[in-house]
Formats: sequence, structure tokens, C-alpha cells
Amino acid sequence: MPVVTLPDGSQRTFDGPVTVFDVAADIGAGLAKAALAGVVDGREVDTSHMIKRDTTLSILTDRDDAAIEIIRHSTAHLLAQAVQQLFPGTQVTIGPTIEDGFYYDFASGHNFTPEDLENIETRMAEIAANDLTVERIVSPRDEAIEIFRNMGEHYKVQIIEDLPGDEEISIYKQGEWMDLCRGPHVPSTGKLEAFKLTKVAGAYWRGDSNNQQLQRIYGTAWANKKQLKAYLNRIAEAEKRDHRKLGRQLELFHFSEDAPGSVFWHPRGWALFRQLLE
Repeated sequence: MPVVTLPDGSQRTFDGPVTVFDVAADIGAGLAKAALAGVVDGREVDTSHMIKRDTTLSILTDRDDAAIEIIRHSTAHLLAQAVQQLFPGTQVTIGPTIEDGFYYDFASGHNFTPEDLENIETRMAEIAANDLTVERIVSPRDEAIEIFRNMGEHYKVQIIEDLPGDEEISIYKQGEWMDLCRGPHVPSTGKLEAFKLTKVAGAYWRGDSNNQQLQRIYGTAWANKKQLKAYLNRIAEAEKRDHRKLGRQLELFHFSEDAPGSVFWHPRGWALFRQLLE
């Protein structure tokens, strides 16, 4: 009978193995609905994680900073699923979280455009609205390699082959789409409602310019649309104050790609600069 110790020190005893979601539901229906993941003995896990022995547990909701990172990681998967639906033949590589967002690198014969980002974002919203269950599958190494090789996901095969021999191989599946990942992830795509794709950039496989060039799609994701709107407003205000943009608009100076780091002053900018020095 596992005994689960909660953050406030209270304990709950269960007759047999229970999932993180089961514990949340035992505490209250509201918490069960809000649960995004759990922290079991200091380790972040999915809500489907099975608790079989005495343990400490924290339930993560969108009020927790750690949960926001999980939301962003799951939104990267949502992005990859949408891209592969819209652009068949595209291979996925890696899709980590970064400050205030996430990115995913793709190997594709299609060059992504700003218009593509709008279509991808629309497809992401459709997948989220379908509220697909996110399932974690632990697979033997050989089977995982075979799965991704049959899918034509050669980068994922490389990643698996480079993992330590004793590392557990986990695959996350939502609908018919799947990806290699350690997790954890949100319990369903319906938990992802506030996201925005921001830009496309070039990248190299494993950061090595000798390797194949990839396309990186950046995005941001938040717990709710209010937080997303506030973030986008902050970014817009920061761009208005960007000295590079103001320099062009006010005809003070400009930069040239032929001379990186050099400032080319215009007459009024040079006059202003001299006044500041005096």
C-alpha cells in the first residue's frame, strides 16, 4: 500500500499502485482537471506515471514555473506534428525549450516562409482542439531504432544509437504521431492553448557546420492567452526601442553586412554623437 506524502506534509494511503492523476483526483476534481505533471521524489513525471511505493509527490499545474516549461516542451511536439502533417517527408531532429519559448529543427525539402508559419499555427490549434491523449511508451532500444527507421526518421535513429546503453528509451505518442523524448509532457493536446510561432532560422545538425543544414522554427508558449498577449506586447515595445531600428528611422546611422560591428554615421547622427561627447 503506497503512502504518498504531499508538499504540506499530509499523507494519503492507497490500496495499490496509483497514477499521479489518481492522486490528484483523490485530492479533488479541480486539481485533477488542472494537473499537467507531477514531481515524484524530486523527479518530474507525467500524470500517467505509476506510483508503486511510498513517495513524495507534488502536483504541477499551470501556476508552477516547472509546468510552464513542460507546456513549452509539449508545444514543440505540437509544432512538429503540425509540420509533418502539412509537409510530408519532413524529418524531425530536436525540439528543446529555451527562455520564454521553444524551437524545433527540421530537415525538409520545403523552405519555410512566414506564410507557412501562419498555416502551421492554425494546424497546431486544430490538433490542440482535438484534445489528443499524450501517451508515454517505453521501448527496447532495438525496437525503437526499427520504429524510427521505418518512419524515415534517420536523425532520431542517430540519437538513439548515441544514447548510453543503459538509458531508458521513451516514445511519446499523440494520435498517430510519435516522437522520441524523455518527457514529461502534458496529458493531452487540449492543455495547449496559448502559443505563437515567431520566426524561421537556419541551423546545423548538432550545431556543426560540417553537417546538414536544417530549418529552425521558433515559438513561444504560455499557460493562458492573457500571459501570451502580455509577452507579445513586451516584445513589441522592446522592438520599438531597438537602437538599430531607431537609427534607420531617424536617419542617425546604419550598419552594413560588409563591415560587421561598424557604425556608419549620418550627418544628423554624427552631430548628435558629438554633442553627447561634449
